[in-house]
Amino acid sequence: MESAASSPRAALPTPGASRKRRRSQSPPPAGEDPNEPALARPRFGDNLDLILSLQGKELSLERKIELAFNFVTTESNRSSHGHRADNIKLLRMVSFIGNWVQSILILPENSKRVSEPFDPVLDYRCWVILRFCIEKKPSVSISLNLLKPLGRVAKDGLSRVQIGASFDDCESSLLFERVLDCISFLFSSNTRAFFNAGVDLWTSCVIEAINLVQKVSPNEKSGCAVLQNLGNCLLEQFSSFLRFHANPKNLFRPFVDKILDPLLELLVLLNSQANSIEHKQAGTTLKIAEEILSNGLFHPQHLSGYFGLKNLNKAPIAKDVRGSYHRHLFERFKGIKAESKAVLLAGFGYLLQLFVSRARNQSTYIAPRGTSFRNPQKSSEASEEPQHHGESIFEVFMQFMEPLVSECKSYSQKDFSDLGGTKLVEVHCMLKSINEILRTVTEEKIYVPTEDTSEGSYLQFLQDIYRVLILIAEKLYDFWVSAVHLEDTNIKKMLPLMFVEIVVAVGHFVEIEYKVMGGDLAKLWSMLFALAAINASSKGIKPCFLLTSKISSLSSQVIHTFSELRQVSYVAHSICMLCNTVRTFRAVTGPDVVPRPFSVASLSSHKCLESLATLLSSQTLRDAICTSINSMPEGQSSRCIEELTVDLTDTLKWMNNCGEDVDLESQGEFLSISRKSVFYQKAELLGRHLSELYTSVLDSITVTSSNTALVAISVERLVNAIRPKLSQLVRNDSVSSSEFICSVIGNNLSKKQCAKWQKIPSLSWMFVFFFRIYTSCRSLYRQSVGLMPPDLAIEATELVGNSFTVCCGKEWTNASNVIAEGYFAWIVESPGSLLDVIETLSQSIPKNHSGFAMLVYVLHMMALQRLDDLNRQINAFDYLLEDNTQQFDTEDRGNTAVFKESCCLEAARLTNFMMNYVGILSSGENGHFQCFEISSSWDLSMCSLDEGSFHIATWRLLCENIDIWSLHASKKDLKSFFSNLMKFSFVQKRSCKDEENSGNQYSHREITLRTISVELLCDTIIYDRKVLLKNLASSFCHALKKSVSSFVTRADEDALLDISPDLMEILNKLNNMKLVGGTYPDEDGVDKYRICENLLNFLSTVPGFHSNSKSFLRLITHILHLERLLLLALLSRYELCNPIELIRLFICCRRAMQNLVSKFGKEYLESKQYSAFSKLIGNSDSLIWLLRSVQEIIHLSHKIFEEHTDEKKNTLFSLVDKTSEIFSTLANMNSKFCLLGPKKRIECSLEHSASESDTSEHDGQTFDTLENSALEYVKIMAEQLEKTTTGIPVTAKDRNCVIKLENCYDNVCWDTLLCTMSCIGGFLWGIVSAVESTIKDYPIASSEERKVMHQYASNFSRFIAKFETFIDICLHVLFMENKDCGSVDMISARLPQELDCENGFLNIDAVMDGWTMHQLKNNELQSDGPSSIPSESHNFGLFTIQCMKRSLLENLLNGEGPFVAFTLRELYTVSAAIVKLKVLLSFPRDVCRQECNPSQHMSLDPMVGTAYIALQKIADMSNWPDMFSLVWIDGILRYLEVLGTLPEHKLSKELYAQIVNAHVRAIGKCIVLQGKGASLPTHEIGTNTKTLNLRNTSDSVITKNIMDRQNRLNSLKSRLRLSMRKFVNVASNMHLSATLQVIERALVGVNQYSHSIYEVKTGTSNGGIVSSDVAAGIDCLYLLLESVPGNKHVLKRTVPGLVGALFNIVLHLQSPLIFYTEKLPSLYPDFHPDAGAIVLMCVEVITAFVGRHTFQIDACHVSQCLHLPVTLFKGFKHLAGRTVSHSSEKSGDQTVGQPLDTEEYIFDRQFSVDMYAACCKLLCTVLRHQQREVGRCVAVLEDSVNILLSCLESADPKMVRMAGHFSWNKEEALKCASFFRRIFEEMRQQREILGKHSIHFLAGYISMFSGQGPFQTGITREIDEALRPGVYSLIDICEESDFQQLHTYLGEGPCRTTLANLVNDYKLHFQYQGKI
Repeated sequence: MESAASSPRAALPTPGASRKRRRSQSPPPAGEDPNEPALARPRFGDNLDLILSLQGKELSLERKIELAFNFVTTESNRSSHGHRADNIKLLRMVSFIGNWVQSILILPENSKRVSEPFDPVLDYRCWVILRFCIEKKPSVSISLNLLKPLGRVAKDGLSRVQIGASFDDCESSLLFERVLDCISFLFSSNTRAFFNAGVDLWTSCVIEAINLVQKVSPNEKSGCAVLQNLGNCLLEQFSSFLRFHANPKNLFRPFVDKILDPLLELLVLLNSQANSIEHKQAGTTLKIAEEILSNGLFHPQHLSGYFGLKNLNKAPIAKDVRGSYHRHLFERFKGIKAESKAVLLAGFGYLLQLFVSRARNQSTYIAPRGTSFRNPQKSSEASEEPQHHGESIFEVFMQFMEPLVSECKSYSQKDFSDLGGTKLVEVHCMLKSINEILRTVTEEKIYVPTEDTSEGSYLQFLQDIYRVLILIAEKLYDFWVSAVHLEDTNIKKMLPLMFVEIVVAVGHFVEIEYKVMGGDLAKLWSMLFALAAINASSKGIKPCFLLTSKISSLSSQVIHTFSELRQVSYVAHSICMLCNTVRTFRAVTGPDVVPRPFSVASLSSHKCLESLATLLSSQTLRDAICTSINSMPEGQSSRCIEELTVDLTDTLKWMNNCGEDVDLESQGEFLSISRKSVFYQKAELLGRHLSELYTSVLDSITVTSSNTALVAISVERLVNAIRPKLSQLVRNDSVSSSEFICSVIGNNLSKKQCAKWQKIPSLSWMFVFFFRIYTSCRSLYRQSVGLMPPDLAIEATELVGNSFTVCCGKEWTNASNVIAEGYFAWIVESPGSLLDVIETLSQSIPKNHSGFAMLVYVLHMMALQRLDDLNRQINAFDYLLEDNTQQFDTEDRGNTAVFKESCCLEAARLTNFMMNYVGILSSGENGHFQCFEISSSWDLSMCSLDEGSFHIATWRLLCENIDIWSLHASKKDLKSFFSNLMKFSFVQKRSCKDEENSGNQYSHREITLRTISVELLCDTIIYDRKVLLKNLASSFCHALKKSVSSFVTRADEDALLDISPDLMEILNKLNNMKLVGGTYPDEDGVDKYRICENLLNFLSTVPGFHSNSKSFLRLITHILHLERLLLLALLSRYELCNPIELIRLFICCRRAMQNLVSKFGKEYLESKQYSAFSKLIGNSDSLIWLLRSVQEIIHLSHKIFEEHTDEKKNTLFSLVDKTSEIFSTLANMNSKFCLLGPKKRIECSLEHSASESDTSEHDGQTFDTLENSALEYVKIMAEQLEKTTTGIPVTAKDRNCVIKLENCYDNVCWDTLLCTMSCIGGFLWGIVSAVESTIKDYPIASSEERKVMHQYASNFSRFIAKFETFIDICLHVLFMENKDCGSVDMISARLPQELDCENGFLNIDAVMDGWTMHQLKNNELQSDGPSSIPSESHNFGLFTIQCMKRSLLENLLNGEGPFVAFTLRELYTVSAAIVKLKVLLSFPRDVCRQECNPSQHMSLDPMVGTAYIALQKIADMSNWPDMFSLVWIDGILRYLEVLGTLPEHKLSKELYAQIVNAHVRAIGKCIVLQGKGASLPTHEIGTNTKTLNLRNTSDSVITKNIMDRQNRLNSLKSRLRLSMRKFVNVASNMHLSATLQVIERALVGVNQYSHSIYEVKTGTSNGGIVSSDVAAGIDCLYLLLESVPGNKHVLKRTVPGLVGALFNIVLHLQSPLIFYTEKLPSLYPDFHPDAGAIVLMCVEVITAFVGRHTFQIDACHVSQCLHLPVTLFKGFKHLAGRTVSHSSEKSGDQTVGQPLDTEEYIFDRQFSVDMYAACCKLLCTVLRHQQREVGRCVAVLEDSVNILLSCLESADPKMVRMAGHFSWNKEEALKCASFFRRIFEEMRQQREILGKHSIHFLAGYISMFSGQGPFQTGITREIDEALRPGVYSLIDICEESDFQQLHTYLGEGPCRTTLANLVNDYKLHFQYQGKI
């Protein structure tokens, strides 16, 4: 800086100046070092030198800038170091420099010297200087001409982007950054800096800024973001200039002439980028551009003039009328059209949208129906305007549309073949602009039919536009069909895009007003079909896919629109016109036929039919048809069928008109009719498409008890229409298709011709049509009969021939009533059987045709219908043939048996017919169809059913109706069916369609064989029927065996898979290490892993899979064989196979085995089955195998997996857990036999059959056998597990060595120890579970029963003592500091300093034997002597905390050492089981002379200390914990949970308080990590608001990892709560007082380290904040309320303080932001819990306090409860329902001046519903339990009720869309209304207190309903229906005088009418009239 300061003096030539400088230099102040740097000393002389230098002409301009920049830098550094100069002199200097730098920036370019090419505008230092001057002196004068250099900077940036210059150099990037920084600071400090600038100055600058933004917006290069921000800053200031200009009229013309064109082009570009992820700043720029256009063209002062322009063309231009300058805008529109600026045309629609948005928001008179959301003062500005602007908006729309409409008319008269590609682009842009305008009309509801003129001019204008678009569509279609454009690829791509715009425009017209289309609906359908056909011919072009979806959407929209009219004539008309268009789709053309628009005669018939199938089979159209029929009023159903009958009659006549074509074709040489023939096309249209339309309507008809008779009559008429033709086919005398053909085609044929016709493949479509109509009519008719009265039902069923279905009682005794007349009895009196028809058609119809596939499928449907009838009839015969039915004599019973036999025979034959096609699937042969693809899919549409999808459709039909046909299937057929079921479910790969459709709804997906089969396996029908379950189990066993055999490498091993495996052999090899060179799976069997895994997963996950004992044992045998093969493969040569897949498959084996063992113990308790089970898995070899195999796999996994990956931990720990569960299940199952359960069951059975002595003796023997076997089995388990506790396994290589005690931790083999601990824990918890269930099911009453329990437990006392000692030693050796530890307990005293290592184990026999004997001596279950409990056990503290390895726990929580962590978990689990077992076996002294003391556990103190440290570490974590640490912490919490169940705590008050505080802090950390998802326990279990499932369905980003993390957090918090609850349940008054003190301190917010710091704060921008301890205090307080009785005095006296603390938290946290949640989950956890979640928890806890009768709530708290909804929901409807940004204050290292990070928040819809429900529950609870205080606070209650009611007011869709206000959807609002209704209903119960105030609440509801609420929109019909019961409750407590007073108060108007209607409805529907 010194050199910079001295340089000006060296440059000055005059000595005078030097003398002045020397005189100006003053000595340093006293006490200041003269050698101090110049930075610290003010140099006032230098300022004068600088001024002279800048004013002089000697220095160059660049040198002057350098001097000024050095001065600015020096002063900035001086300020940053805290030095202060003379402010007055500094401000003068800043003022001078500011004026000087502006003068050089605005220097005219022509005044620059040629010799000085330097441009100061492009020097970043000038802008830094200017920024400094503005900052130091905000009042510095700013020249308006500064806009010129800003424009030049923007121009320079544009040129750099255009030439592709790089912004990597520092100077280029600094320039634009400093300019942006300068003008941003300028505009923020002086918003009106350039408001007085001329329009020319602004225009030149803004045009450059627009060009810059337009160029850099799509550019993602470095530096472009700065340029875009620079342009945005200038444009935003220009928008403010336009908004606040004194005379906006003067700006209008220049704006239109100069700025409109580039700004429109930018607007179109930004709208195309707004929704793109790549262009993140496009949305911000778009808002700025829209604001500029709104302020420039649609300023509030301009709006009135637009409404005065009623006719632009007719008004004389010379005549000056008010607002005439607005004509200039529309004249410019015409100029744009004349100049053919295609891109600008697309901006017209956006302009109209901006105009309507500005007009709607401007004042009340513009919005329709007088709605207003603006400030009241603005209404006075427009009070002088006319009141009919709702209509004028449409006239402005006409002005926008007229240029485009005139252009469209000109194009409709042209031939598009003469236009080039450029003109087509212009037409496309024009159509796109029209769509944008129409979209605005649709969204803003500009056209309202009731506001149209009397002549209907508005509708006529819309019709003119529609007709012009249709004319253009016709011209474009003819051009597309022609071959002129085939060579031009661009034109081929442009045509589908143009039709997309036309189709979208038609959709807008349909939504605006359906009358726009006129009555010619057929033309619209013709256009859509034609477009679909021509589009199918051009499939290779990418835009064609878009056109297909648009056509499908428009088709469904037309159906929906007519269905919303709620008149059957419109619905049926639209569908019938669709059918008529299908019939005329391929009309005959010729020289005499007048060509019609959208003709497809020149297109391929194959493509036409394909396109028609695609359109009619689309899911959207099918859903639209079904929805429109379902939503139709039930009274109009019969009329709809009548309309359908008329159309079907026309269809049959249409088929009769093809006689000439038939004659020509029948004389041809080939018998098959080609696809180009008229008959073939008609036949396929009839059978494939028209049948689908007709049946869709019939299947969707709603039948009720009120319309059943009319529907039945209409269906009869429909059947009468098809009877003449169908009867020719199904007559009994001659079942032949000859006469049927003649009746259909309308010609008489000879026998020879009929023989030829029967071989025509297309005839199958005829049969499909008639059969489908008949099956649908039959099904609909049966629905109607089922709802008819008995008399009408019997009469109606006589037509169908199934009268037995409605017979009852004695009518069934007449066999003639039971006999059905046949499937076709409705058609002819004596019909042929369905089997005859099937056989005839199967033999006569050619099979190599697509129609045959659909015909066979329809025949399957008919067969199932007939089987359903036969099943009913067979059941009737079974009832008549029962022994107790004495209604027949012998002869009649014989006839009945014959009738039943004939029915069974027919059913068997029909089932055999269907099973024949299952054989095709089994063999894989093509049969009559093409060879099917097993991975193909079907979209559930009959239109798309063909040979390729026939097998899927048929398989689906069979699977869905297995309950109908399985009764009659043979064993062979069932075996074949289930074999296919196994193949498709497990063998078949998961296809791409399965992946895509896994999350979709069933009706919107494509199904495969696999999805159908899996859904059947998940259906309970298979598991409820023994025959089906038996076949399923047999097929499954066979499939599993076959899968296991794929892993066998020797041929002789296949035969051994059905017998028990020799596990001892492989165990010996493991011990001798002789597995090298074994077998391993081959590499080519990749799918066998997947198949086997699928089978095992099904076996372990499907809960309903129950089979016989034989199948169970077979499955377990196969699983053991598979485990053996997998382990051999892993241990031999794992590198040659896929080891990860093998390990995963091994885990599946253990999971499946655990599931099987568990089910076996629940179902098969017989001696024979149990004996076989024990031989298989009850021997010692199997137990050793279970443990040893897991150890080997874990050892091997270290070589296979990477170090401690998530996959490794998930895999291995799952394997350990499943093995532990098997031990637990085995111990539990066998222990139950030895306890009282079986004996109780046998005694109960003997009581019921005491006379049967032989049976009782047999049962007693059976019990003894089971008991002895089970006891022996449990002993074997205990002995085998005891052998594993002989020593601690280590990894030392030397077999014999010595290891020091402090080094044991580093040498332990954690894999082996983990497996050992896990199996021991499983064994002990199995015994605990058996004892618990026995005590629960059979309470121990007698001393004999107690002795039996203790006798059983005494058999394992030695083992339990051994396990307990082993746990103690492991804990001390591995986890305690054994060196320099002051406290020494009994275990530590016995441990030597060195331990011998023998054969890989630490020798601890001496300690084990000594301490085990000590345990047995002092803790024998039946020993003599008094209780001897160590005195220190009564009151021990955490004295061993300092002896714990603290760093070890920290490392474990961070995810280090996962095997160590899980070993610690198992140590705690085993200890918990031992303590639990002692608690369960603690009986009074009359049974046991020595009381079993659970606390007498030497490791209790260090284990509690370790648990305390772990919980403290969890609470102190600053980042997300390792998810696996949350799993192993579960073991510690399980131990604490058991410890909390002790009869009396042996803990001191201080220790108890410390443990409770640790729980509280850990729960608080969980709440912080859960964020918005934190809630109380009852809320997590499930509430009725959770059924909505609405949380962030659209905007939030939820990944699988986040969900897994939240699930584990929920599990951890649940465990913490459970542990806390156990401590609180058995707490004494002393301990309960300590708990309350901890919770109260947490609620108040007392910091644990400083009592002067409180952690309940408010005042931040995000609202208040609380600490995690405060949140945990709320949660634990609710837990305390649930667990502790309310009559305890220690709790009652703290209630006022606790409730007050809760209100204090709510008042600190209440803010609008409580309803929002972060859009993106943060990578790091917040420091504070979510405020919204905490407020909701507080409200629910307060509700719990109010609802307890034992608590006395203060009166002030009651008033606060009533006022709470007002506090939370005030302004709720004004909240933003979209994403909002807010400053984040999480990071505490923000520097001064640095902006805070902003985060995006989204409105949490589910949370808002939960909060609303909580407030309603609170008010209801207060009303119910605090009546006296409520009577004193009625006004407060009324305020809260009105606030909650206002939340249910209808939201204006325009405000929701434009202002972004929040609005509940229908489902959410209904849920909230159901809660609010209960408030009114509760008021009815408090008639004495609130009866006289009820009219005030009723008046509020009436005002809201009548549209006089805050938003003046009323309440929707659905909400009103939900609230009506509550409103009637209010009316019920009103007196007659109250109604008179209310009637007077409401006055004339809608409110009084509403009151009258409510009272009338109340009397009609609610009031009790004394009648029942």
